[in-house]
Amino acid sequence: MKISEEQIPDLIRNGKDKEVIPHLYKKVFPLVENYIRKNSGRKEDASDVFQDCLLLFYKQVIKNTFDPKYKVYGYLYRISINLWINKIKKEQRIQYLETVGDEAFEEEPSPWDRPQERTDENVIKSLFSGIGEKCVELLTNTVYYNLLMEDIMIRMGFSSIDAVKMQQKRCKQKLIKEIENNPALADKLKGI
Repeated sequence: MKISEEQIPDLIRNGKDKEVIPHLYKKVFPLVENYIRKNSGRKEDASDVFQDCLLLFYKQVIKNTFDPKYKVYGYLYRISINLWINKIKKEQRIQYLETVGDEAFEEEPSPWDRPQERTDENVIKSLFSGIGEKCVELLTNTVYYNLLMEDIMIRMGFSSIDAVKMQQKRCKQKLIKEIENNPALADKLKGI
């Protein structure tokens, strides 16, 4: 059976997985594998990433959150690349933490043990407590981890990239309002 890119979401919804999966592996996996191998990965890494990508794609198709304006092959490739990049970033953070070791922290007390740093931490905690957990997670993912909107959409269960952008804008507005409504907090932030 010849499968066109546009048919893939409908075939998945109609339970034709056995035809779609080999087709996607044939069309998209070689590109993903090539990218991952060129960027410090192995074939096994590419297989794992592509499998995760397919699971995410299937969930989106089944829940009708996949936006048909995207080309399926390009979408799967982009998601796979984003998953790989995030995996590498995460592993680099873990490797860094492992190389530092516990002995590096034995001599010097934690900076949060000092009164000024504890005050700074409390200021930041009180600031974020007013905007809600979802906003804290979203802003952390965008600002601190610098994740792509597509990744945030998948991780946090948004229906589209536009929904992520809209929520990010609302969260920033909440944060600004929180600062404006609390002048004492704003003054403390200036000193951090």
